[in-house]
Amino acid sequence: MSEEPTLKSNRGPTIGTLTTIRIKAQDAPLYLTGVLQSTNHASRRLGIICHGVLGHKNYLFQPMLANMLAPFMDTFRFDFRGNGDSEGQVGYSNWADDLNDIDSVVKHFEQQGYQIYALIGHSRGAISSLNYAASYNHVPLIPYIISLSTRFDMSDAKRRHGKQVMQLLEDQGYFDWEGRSAGKDVSLRVTKKNFDDFIEFDTASVVNIPAMTNILLCHGSEDAVVPIKDIGTLHRHLSHARTTLRIITNADHNYRGHYEEISQTVARYFSEEGRKEEWSRRVMPNWRTWVNSVGGVLNFRTVGDIWIPSGTDDTLRYMRPGIIYRCADISSPTPEGIRVLESLNITDVFDLRSTLEAERRPTFETAKIKRHHVPVFAEEDYSPAKIAARFSMYLGGVEGFTEAYMTMLPNVSRFLPPILDHIVNKKTPFVVHCTGGKDRTGIVCAILQMICGVDDAQIAWEYELTHCCQAIKEEDVQFVKAAMGDDATDERVRGLLSAKAEYMSSFLERFHREHGTVQAFLTKELGMTLDQIHAVRDALSVEIPVPRAVL
Repeated sequence: MSEEPTLKSNRGPTIGTLTTIRIKAQDAPLYLTGVLQSTNHASRRLGIICHGVLGHKNYLFQPMLANMLAPFMDTFRFDFRGNGDSEGQVGYSNWADDLNDIDSVVKHFEQQGYQIYALIGHSRGAISSLNYAASYNHVPLIPYIISLSTRFDMSDAKRRHGKQVMQLLEDQGYFDWEGRSAGKDVSLRVTKKNFDDFIEFDTASVVNIPAMTNILLCHGSEDAVVPIKDIGTLHRHLSHARTTLRIITNADHNYRGHYEEISQTVARYFSEEGRKEEWSRRVMPNWRTWVNSVGGVLNFRTVGDIWIPSGTDDTLRYMRPGIIYRCADISSPTPEGIRVLESLNITDVFDLRSTLEAERRPTFETAKIKRHHVPVFAEEDYSPAKIAARFSMYLGGVEGFTEAYMTMLPNVSRFLPPILDHIVNKKTPFVVHCTGGKDRTGIVCAILQMICGVDDAQIAWEYELTHCCQAIKEEDVQFVKAAMGDDATDERVRGLLSAKAEYMSSFLERFHREHGTVQAFLTKELGMTLDQIHAVRDALSVEIPVPRAVL
């Protein structure tokens, strides 16, 4: 391993350090060479960048892409065997060599403590990345595959080589394929068997990629090497909710003149904004159905339908929908709304409001649905002065919301044990609510999701769904105005009643800073054992093996 001086990428200074690394191939006596671009991410996430045919680690847009990915992960871009600075022989249809090279790189960095977070391939490198994800049954699951300019119809290679070359292949059984790679002339004799092996490669095997894998497919609209129809066919074979398609307008196969655009497209996909967009694309259609499903009840939805990959083994957790429901106050559902609640097999409602709030708008009960009053705050905390003090926190933006949410945690022994007991022992669907279904309800649902292992970003995005529906009753606005007195303007009141993801993100950051894990918090505050916490997790989620290809 040798340290290189700081280099310039295609645009702007290099972020982090560049280190040239040689990795021994597992299947042959040769070494693969690549460049690790590292900013020493605490997450230890690594993206592996795989070049196309006759490419190399610094080919085309790859240095720029690595630079733009630096805020989100370390990257390693390497030369496949026989290309660039790697040892070995260039091949035409040596798909097994490509897989062995990727696997050698994967295993090397896993031994260094990295999580293989993404395989990012261009052209042939994309085919091999998809093939690796489909066939190698990697444990744990590689969360992201980025496929750029991927060929699906391998027989189209006949068109690319042209009739004259195809005639040569027919007449003499081979043709000499010539080109340049990394500034060197390359000549490769392609036999009829080599060519047949190439065009018979089974690209349809991508259907075996686990459905929980996040896949981004990008293609240039003016790609003359791989017809744009190929990306449509590939997309149909990967037509589960976690596959995204992006067309780069006017770009060719190698994105010349569009290096920055393709690099930004991939980098944005990994940004928090991009991941939130993908999450919303999957979640919002169901949310729109739920939010208006119970007549007379605002902000109604289930919390769940979340896949939680293990970082250590070949399993997933699935947080099941249809157990936890959340909403604004549930004081006046319509008769049809009550029928919906009962048809969902909801047996219990946990009301987090104060006695005063509950008296103002009582929660309904039926013979099938029982109400439990579990106020977050003690009655003395609902004095006009203390309500005004809490409301003033919410006027402080992100920091104010964080502080207000932290004030709920010392009372956790008051409101959370009955809910946890229901989850473990009664095991039936239930509703948790407050007045707007936002703050107190949001904290309870955040804790339950943390117990299941849901990552903080998804918890914050789920919280923000309340903001999307703007479930604000006019009488609540008037109540807040009365409590705030002279400080109450419509804009400030509606800001106080908002639910933005950054509020929850800031709270979760503060929670982890002060309490560590949710397990440590529940052990300290409620005296729970790890087995008891796991019993809650196991009632809300199920552990399953990652569905894999049968080889």
